[in-house]
Amino acid sequence: MNVQRYGLLKLCRWRPQCRNNSISSNICKDTLNNLCKYLHISENVAQHLVIKHPVINKLDEDHIRKLVQTVHELGFEKEVLVEEPQIFGILPVTLKYRFQVLTECGIKYISPDLLKSYLPIIKQRKISNLKKSGLIPANVNIENRLATYMTQWPTSLTSYIWENVNELSLFTIRLKIIQRYLELLLDLTHEEFYRAIETYPTVKHRPLEVINESLNILQSQIMMPSPKIKTNMYLVHADPENLKNILFKFRYIGGIDIKEVIRLHPKIAMKNYNTLVEIRNILKEYNIGDEAQRRCFDIYTLSSNTVRERLEKAKSIPEFNTFYQHPRFLKMIHYNNTAIKRLQKLYNNNKKCLSLNILSGSSAHYDTFEKAPGDRLGKGKDLLFCISQALGKKYKSNDIRNVIKRHPFWINIPLVQVKYVYQKLSNEFTPQDIYENCPILLYPWSKIREILVIFKEREMLSRIPNSYENIDMSKLNNSQILSLVLYALERNHYFTGNGVWVEENKNVLK
Repeated sequence: MNVQRYGLLKLCRWRPQCRNNSISSNICKDTLNNLCKYLHISENVAQHLVIKHPVINKLDEDHIRKLVQTVHELGFEKEVLVEEPQIFGILPVTLKYRFQVLTECGIKYISPDLLKSYLPIIKQRKISNLKKSGLIPANVNIENRLATYMTQWPTSLTSYIWENVNELSLFTIRLKIIQRYLELLLDLTHEEFYRAIETYPTVKHRPLEVINESLNILQSQIMMPSPKIKTNMYLVHADPENLKNILFKFRYIGGIDIKEVIRLHPKIAMKNYNTLVEIRNILKEYNIGDEAQRRCFDIYTLSSNTVRERLEKAKSIPEFNTFYQHPRFLKMIHYNNTAIKRLQKLYNNNKKCLSLNILSGSSAHYDTFEKAPGDRLGKGKDLLFCISQALGKKYKSNDIRNVIKRHPFWINIPLVQVKYVYQKLSNEFTPQDIYENCPILLYPWSKIREILVIFKEREMLSRIPNSYENIDMSKLNNSQILSLVLYALERNHYFTGNGVWVEENKNVLK
């Protein structure tokens, strides 16, 4: 029995130690280092904070740095975070806005404890109760005070709220001020307002001054019409400082004034300025020009990591890489997931003549192509662009069309094959040689290579038509050699164009 009791006591002492060791092993070392670095505390104190408040373990260095900086900007010492570690669970921008909202409401002495209990103070306590407790001075007219943060009230307006203000909560009176202001400024109806705040609930806790400044920038600087703001109500909670950075530092996309771009694509106004800069640098790194950016402003609504990953992936997918220099290439990057699904589905259906519009265009256009019999490149614009780019932009698309359209199946060959054949031919022939014999790009490289090898080995005298027996190959220029290859490719098909199709186990010269 004594042995059993001793074992039990030993086990009881061992379990807490085991549990502490287990917890310590789960603590991120980087988190401890960041806490020590920015709060100037010992590792033991940092470890204690993380154990008591596990949410801290999930914070990266940037979050901790911004939180310490925000606390300092609000007038608190960084030790507040050690004394009130629950603040770690609040986003820096949320902390900043809470402080600003409480200030707008007339609360003079804002403590860290008030910031933690922000929601109960704002939503549950009546203004009369807050005045009685001394949080808000008794002589403060909350209605007028809040209204002064909005600068575009009609001069004829004398009253903002028809109810007894003292019986309302700060949350309710703020919401009524915001509603009244937006009704007058944007001609917003009661139903539209409440639908908007249900969709974008953060508007409820935005400082009035921030809302007012954002609307001023949108209307007076970006010149966005009220109906446009009304249909994109997320703009109401745009960050004014971020908007200023976009307007005065970012300035343009693809050579187009950013103000004009935002009017057309309001979502860009909500993107972080630093993210926009990162995306621009990534596009520059991958040699994506201004024209491509002008064709797809929405590429800037993605995250910078997503843009980089998709561009890198596009280089490894031949069907995507074919369109790399196309003006609408970014559209395929923007709708990347859709494009990949369509590519896989069409290949499973043995459709390989894929244009950029098919991969990233409208669903209606894609459905029509998928259900249509046969396999063709539509009007062939992408084929002409592909060949023009390969030839170094020295020849106009119309000129290329006039040459290649002589072939009856010029829009029935996959672009990937055309590009591959050009790359192979360009090792031995000039762009001028290839341009003069454009239809050769439509043929499988295996057939072309076989004939070229025969010509080089000078076995052609016994294997080509009698009319060529006396030709001295050394006197032919490269363009003429390609013409002769084309002749050999089509001779057995009676020049019907059927030589472009792959024929297994059949020699094209026999």
